[in-house]
Amino acid sequence: MDVTGKTKDNVKARLDLPEHCRRPELHIQESANNKLLKPKASYSFTMELKRKICEWVKSLKMPDGYASNLGKRADIERGILHGMKSHDCHVFMEQLLPIAFCGLPENIWKSMAEISLFFKDLCSSTLRVENLVWMAKNIVVISNKLEKILPPGFFDVMEHLPIHLVHEALLGGPVQYRRMYPFERSIGKSKRGIKNKHRVEGCMVQVYLAKERSHFCSYYFDDHVSCLRNRPNRHDDTGNDPTVQSLSIFNQPGKGSKKRTLRKLTEKEKKSVELHVLLNCPEVQPFLDYFVSQYGHDQVFPSSITWYTNWVYNSKNAATFDKFFKDISWGPIIVHTMHQYNVNDFKFATEKYSKNKKTNNSGVWVKGDDGNQNENVDYFGVLHEILELEYSGWSIKRIVLFQCKWFDPTSRGTREFKQHNIIKVKHTRKYEAYDPFIIAQNAKQVYYAPYPLRRDKSDWWVVIKTKPMGRVKVENELDVAYQNEISSVHQVVDAELEMNLDHPDHILEEVNREELDMPTNMEEDEEETFEEDEWIDEEETSEDDACEWIDDEETSEEDE
Repeated sequence: MDVTGKTKDNVKARLDLPEHCRRPELHIQESANNKLLKPKASYSFTMELKRKICEWVKSLKMPDGYASNLGKRADIERGILHGMKSHDCHVFMEQLLPIAFCGLPENIWKSMAEISLFFKDLCSSTLRVENLVWMAKNIVVISNKLEKILPPGFFDVMEHLPIHLVHEALLGGPVQYRRMYPFERSIGKSKRGIKNKHRVEGCMVQVYLAKERSHFCSYYFDDHVSCLRNRPNRHDDTGNDPTVQSLSIFNQPGKGSKKRTLRKLTEKEKKSVELHVLLNCPEVQPFLDYFVSQYGHDQVFPSSITWYTNWVYNSKNAATFDKFFKDISWGPIIVHTMHQYNVNDFKFATEKYSKNKKTNNSGVWVKGDDGNQNENVDYFGVLHEILELEYSGWSIKRIVLFQCKWFDPTSRGTREFKQHNIIKVKHTRKYEAYDPFIIAQNAKQVYYAPYPLRRDKSDWWVVIKTKPMGRVKVENELDVAYQNEISSVHQVVDAELEMNLDHPDHILEEVNREELDMPTNMEEDEEETFEEDEWIDEEETSEDDACEWIDDEETSEEDE
C-alpha cells in the first residue's frame, strides 16, 4: 500500500539496494536537472488502485458477528487502512488479502496468496501432523520467494517468526485454545466499566468483583430467573421438546423472527416443497427407494407424491402406516414467511432484508448430489425467502425451509483452485433446474466478495465460508475445497526465476534531497549525548589526575 512513514520501501532502503541486491531497475536515478527519482516497484499500488481497494473494503458486507465494520478503517481520500484491531488484521490476512491484491502481477500475487493460505491453515480448528510437516517445509519456500520480491529492510524478526509457528503448533495444538481474544474482550469490558478515570485500576477491580459476586449469587436463583449465567447467546436456537412425538424431520432446533406473514404457495412451489420434505424424511426413504426400483429416477418429480399418497391410503397397506405417514402425504396446510432465522449457531436473513443493513446474512452453502450418484457437490446461493410449513394432525408438526437462488454448480459457474483453496462463483449464471428449497438445518453460511481490481473478473465472486458462533465443529470430509475447519496443505514450489520488479507503467517519483542530507532527531540526540559523555569523561579524568598529583606531593614531603 506504500503508506508514507510506514513503508519499508523508502529512499534509504533504495540507496542500500546497490550494495545488497541485484535490482538495478529499482535504483535511485538522477535526472538531467539534478533531481533524484525513485522508480515505483511493481509490488506497490498507485493512488488510484489504493483508493479502489479502500472503496472495496468499505463496500464489504460480512455476516453478523464475523468481524467489525472494516468500512470505518478505510480512508478513501488518503488510500490507506488505519486503526485495524488484531482480529481485523486476522480476517484480512487470512481471507481478504488474496482478493484485495489480485491486481498485482501473477508471480507476486501467488506469493501473497501462499502466505495468506499458510496462516489460514495454521488457524484451522483441526490440525493434522502430516499437514504441519508440509507447512514447515512450505513456509521456508514462501519466505524465500518473498525475499526475492520485497526490499531487505522489510524482513525483521517478525517476518522470521512464522517459521517457528509450525513447531509451536506441534507442541501446543490448535491455536484457538491459545489465542488472546477472550482475554482482550474481558479487559475491554472492564475498561468500559471505568467511572473514575483518576483511579483506573481500582475501577477495573471493582467491576470484576461485582461481576463475580453477581455470578456467584445467581446459583441461588430459580432456573426461570434470567441472569448472566443462563442468558442465551446472540445466535441461540431453541431445542426440541422431548415430549412431542413426530417424524424426525419435524420440530428441529431453530428460532425465527416474531414478525410473520401468511403465504400462499403456487402449484409448482407446493409440489417442490412436498417432494423435498418426503425425500429428506428418513422414515419415508424405504418407500421412495421401492418407487425408484419400480419406476426409475425420471418419475420421482412427476408422480412420486401421488404414488405415495395412494400407497398410504390403500386399505391393503393401512396396517403398515401410522397417522404421521398419512399427515405428511397431505402436504402443508399453513405457510408463514419470516425475514430472519437462527439455526446451527448461524443467523440467516433474506436478501431483501439484508439489503439496507451493514451486515449481510443471506449467503447459503449446502452439500448435495448432481443426480449422477455424486453426492459431494457444493451448491452456493442467496437466501430469497424463509418458509415455515405446518402439517395437519396432532401433534403439531412444523418444518422451516429456505428458498434460495442457486448459482450454477457446474464448471461454467463454479470454479475451484485447490492450490490456493479458493472457490469462485459466477453470479450471472443461475442453476438451470428448479430445486430452490432446502431444510434450514442443512444450511451453512457464506459471504461473497467481488474482485476490486480485475475488470475481467467482474462477473465472479469469491466464496468465503464462515464458522458457527461459539462452536468448534469438526468436519469429516478432508477433500472439501476451502475447508476452514481442517487444514488441507499442498506443496509449494519455488519455480520463479529472477524477476523484473519495475512497475509496468515505469513511474518515477521525485525524491526530496532533504530526506537524505538532514539527520533524524534521534541521530542528533545520540550525537549530542555522545559529545556530552566525552566531555564529562574528560573532566573526571583531569580531576583524577590532579588528585593523584597532590597525593604524590604529600608522600614526598613525608619521606623527607
